[in-house]
Amino acid sequence: MLKPFIRRDYESRPLKMRLLEEIKAYSHRDKQDWKPLPPPPIDYCYVRPQHIPSVNTLCREFFWPGIDLSECLQYPDFSCVVLFRKIVIGFSFMVPDVKFNEAYISFIFTHPEWRRAGIAKFMLYHLIQTCMGKDVTLHVSATNSAMLMYQKFGFKPEEFILDFYDKYYPEDSKECKHAFFLRLRR
Repeated sequence: MLKPFIRRDYESRPLKMRLLEEIKAYSHRDKQDWKPLPPPPIDYCYVRPQHIPSVNTLCREFFWPGIDLSECLQYPDFSCVVLFRKIVIGFSFMVPDVKFNEAYISFIFTHPEWRRAGIAKFMLYHLIQTCMGKDVTLHVSATNSAMLMYQKFGFKPEEFILDFYDKYYPEDSKECKHAFFLRLRR
């Protein structure tokens, strides 16, 4: 039985959250005694079936069409879904047993409006902690700025793969189709 939350973050204030607070406060600007309610937390939890439609919608918008991540329900304890209220704003998934001593991070994503608040950093940390003693690997687009975060965690590039994403992106896509294969050795 998995816990309902991995973490409840009451302190982070991503740009989107601050904007929502300003919008709420605007209608009360003339009331001197008005105090806003404390904002809801950003919740980190394990994937559940009700998260999959939202996760798939985000993937189809920001990755490639036709993607379906239902298979991630096979390993719920190697996942992290980030919610603001009940809205999915980020997710990460890992396959724990790709090889004998290797786990593979298949997806890690934070909605662009919620970035730069440490959400992806915490998800990556959580996934690494779930596979102590195993190497952790992933593929990352050659132009993805997340490469810097992976390197801060100790991931090292092992291979540069030409046209890795060719089978996923449509032919007319302007996204970079080349990828680095990274490994965190344990």
